Amino acid sequence: MSKRKYAKFGIELIFILIVLMGGLKELDKRKYLPVYDPDEIAWVFTGYYFNLYFLRFDLFHPDWDDYEAFDHPPLAKYIVGGNLFLEGYTIDSLEPKRLLNSIPISQFQTYLHLLTPNVPNPKTVIPSTRSVIFLFALSSLFLIYIFMRTSYGILPAFISTLLIIGNPIFSLTSTRILADPILLFFYALSILLCGLYLKSQRSVYIFLGFIVSSFAFLTKLNGILLVLVVPAVFLIKNRFSIRRKDWKLLIMGIGVFLLITIFLNPVFLNTGLKAMWKMVEVRLAAFHVYQETFKGAALLSVTERFATATKMIFCDYSMLYRLTKVPVELILFGAGIYYIFRKRDLLLILVFVFLIVVPISILPFNVPRYYYWIFPFIYMIAGLSSYLFKDIWDKIDLHFLRAR
Repeated sequence: MSKRKYAKFGIELIFILIVLMGGLKELDKRKYLPVYDPDEIAWVFTGYYFNLYFLRFDLFHPDWDDYEAFDHPPLAKYIVGGNLFLEGYTIDSLEPKRLLNSIPISQFQTYLHLLTPNVPNPKTVIPSTRSVIFLFALSSLFLIYIFMRTSYGILPAFISTLLIIGNPIFSLTSTRILADPILLFFYALSILLCGLYLKSQRSVYIFLGFIVSSFAFLTKLNGILLVLVVPAVFLIKNRFSIRRKDWKLLIMGIGVFLLITIFLNPVFLNTGLKAMWKMVEVRLAAFHVYQETFKGAALLSVTERFATATKMIFCDYSMLYRLTKVPVELILFGAGIYYIFRKRDLLLILVFVFLIVVPISILPFNVPRYYYWIFPFIYMIAGLSSYLFKDIWDKIDLHFLRAR
């Protein structure tokens, strides 16, 4: 190994260690903070479904037909409930969650002190569960770094990672008991698998991508977007030339997606395909209630959503904008978009369409954590601006030499 490679390896190792130690320090600072978000308590209460599925294995219990079973897919509930179980506690029924639901949304903060005692040993359980959720967030960050490093090089990987950790939304949301960091983990893992497929042409990565997409869909309904990204990468890369073995791969991938989804989410066993529509209806109803309750934050048009998202990501929650009053990240993102379309980068074009444009188009209201699993992909694209600026610099330098 040459001295240059040793130096590059050393810089990378130091960078990774700094990110790791900084992340753990941020977690240590935040995991013991008092609960101020009722959603954290809500996720602990729905840990009951871990008890129902893994301890009782009662797949046809009436509670699988309850509102809570359709409000969110169960994987994050299993993870939270599993952590409670390892700590020596279980949530034995849906009654605590029903108590929470009986309180008007606008009065959650008022009654929060009455809800927290329903959490078993909250001084232990809440910091512990926050730590588990944070591990998913930190793992997502490293998966994004690995993808950018292996696909585009060290500089875009550095830029993307630094932009992500510099956004306050990442640290605030990563240290709370929510499903968003878990969803981001599966998104990042799926993108990495697609990147590995494009480099190696090994179909096993696409098959693994279908498995990961099922876990994403089991975390939040938004995870269904991966079911569009993974086969699209495969089909477009092969120019829609479907050979017999390609059909077999797609059928096996879709089959394993359906098996995992149905087996780990008993609402489909109890309700059939109607469960999908019921989940959508429940989510839409919840968003409608939030929009009616918090009218000032509701986003009602596509134009308003894109304008608000641009302001939130590139201005309100941008450290660089606060320092310079210049939307540096927006400029980098614009340059990155130009680069990926100029280079016809299949994967990042699909990421741009399905993981940025579509989610922003359907944002229900203006809450920072709703941008949590969108802005990392924006910053991935922004990291590629380094190549565009390098190309411009090389052309300027070449023109200068010719002039001399």
